Amino acid sequence: MSRWTLDERNHHQWWWIPLAVVVMAVATWGVLGMVEGSCVRGPSGGCSPADGHELRWWLMFLSYLPTFFVVGTGATTHRWPPAVGVALGGAGGAVYALTQGRTTAYVVTASILLALAVLAPVQTWRRQRRTAVSP
Repeated sequence: MSRWTLDERNHHQWWWIPLAVVVMAVATWGVLGMVEGSCVRGPSGGCSPADGHELRWWLMFLSYLPTFFVVGTGATTHRWPPAVGVALGGAGGAVYALTQGRTTAYVVTASILLALAVLAPVQTWRRQRRTAVSP
């Protein structure tokens, strides 16, 4: 196995922390670009990004799968680095979301990020405790 493959043996690697933080930050920034009301009705009636929001839309679109993978790994592994990365990324994203606005959409986004920030380390702690207690 390569040292950079994303299998259970490599979930203890330190690079999971900055990876999760960066991926969640990019996804949060992209989502907040859409929350700000950047949807403009196009000629066919569909939604298209407003001027200046194309970068945010593309970042949100491109970060969807890496965010799903990083958050899924951080919430389901029994190793600490992915969980710590998700916790830091979720907390940082929530703070950023709340500094950008206090409307319902911002509060919901921040709430989801804070739930992930709490869920990942709690689940990791529970898994480690369960494996330490079981024979």
